[in-house]
Amino acid sequence: MVADQIWGGVVGMNPRILVLSESFGLGHEKAALALIEGIRRAAPGTGIFHTDSISQGFPRLKGSIFKMYLQLIKTLPRTWHRFYEKSRSVTDNKASKNLVHRLLSGTLAKTLDRFRPDVVVCTHPFPAAAVSRLKQDGMKIPLAGIITDYDVHPYWLDPNIDLYITGDPALGREFAGYGFVPRQVSGEGIPIDPRFAEQADREKIRTALGYTNTHPLILVAGGGWGLGRLDRIAGMLAVMPERPEVAVITGINDTLKKTMLRRFAGFNNVTVHGLVDNMYEYMSAADVVVTKPGGLTTSEGLAAGVPMVLFDVLYGQEVWNAEFLTGHGAAVRCGRIDEIPRVVRSIIQDSRQSNLLIEKARSLGKPGSAANAAQRILKLAKWKVVPHH
Repeated sequence: MVADQIWGGVVGMNPRILVLSESFGLGHEKAALALIEGIRRAAPGTGIFHTDSISQGFPRLKGSIFKMYLQLIKTLPRTWHRFYEKSRSVTDNKASKNLVHRLLSGTLAKTLDRFRPDVVVCTHPFPAAAVSRLKQDGMKIPLAGIITDYDVHPYWLDPNIDLYITGDPALGREFAGYGFVPRQVSGEGIPIDPRFAEQADREKIRTALGYTNTHPLILVAGGGWGLGRLDRIAGMLAVMPERPEVAVITGINDTLKKTMLRRFAGFNNVTVHGLVDNMYEYMSAADVVVTKPGGLTTSEGLAAGVPMVLFDVLYGQEVWNAEFLTGHGAAVRCGRIDEIPRVVRSIIQDSRQSNLLIEKARSLGKPGSAANAAQRILKLAKWKVVPHH
């Protein structure tokens, strides 16, 4: 969950950047934090204020809204998918954007007046719509939108957004498909932890994490919320003939973590972890990643160049993420949970298939995405940037 955070100096000659994310999935927040780290590396001393628009406008309702959204996608995923797909066909979102404006713009105007940023960056379309309306009403400030999935939802289409940052250059065609011409589009990647761009010694990382170099390592993830039947998946993988080591990341789902720790207490090849801040190490160490197709997790997998097996491709934006990844040959999609062991085993045993998935992932991966996004944002703020390599 996003907590208001501020970095660097906010007065004098340093640029000031306001970053707005939302708690509808931790990917929006992770992208924001990755961007912030990229900016801090490129321009130390930059004043950065990170918050989310709902906590600014409705702090008491934030928890309830989060729980309602989580309950919807957990219990009624197909309902959510139908709603998402229907909303993709609506290119005129004037009515809903007017509602967002009435709910959020007043509070955000006060935040903007207090912080006086040189540029605003949004990783969710709701705050982007609210700031856009303020620009329409006369506020002069550059606005950037970071799209954290491999799909351009029409809610993002807005002539007041000065820069879009997307996961891949190919997504630029989706704007054209809606008949929309954006001012600037950068397809240099969804911002991920800058440490993905650092050279990784796989064997040393595996040893440091407590895994061997003699058995396959399978990473199982359900996004920041730890969604999906991770316990069942881990159980099936743990008893494969190859006896792989299975690392499970449950994110903020502490209930699932406790349940799995009890269930796998007698297994010496299954480890269970909650929210981790070194995903780049787990991705670099893994032979295969089994995951839901969230935008951030899959971007990390691409950057690490690791074969990915996708499960629970049931709803909303994740369907389009899966389409993008499988369409480019960078992942394999499982229609049913019980297919996962067979697919994973095939990747482990067939070096040709594994190498092809690795090659395709690396061709799409953008480990330097946070640095590239930081450069773009600082230029939008008309700030002299530090060259990066």
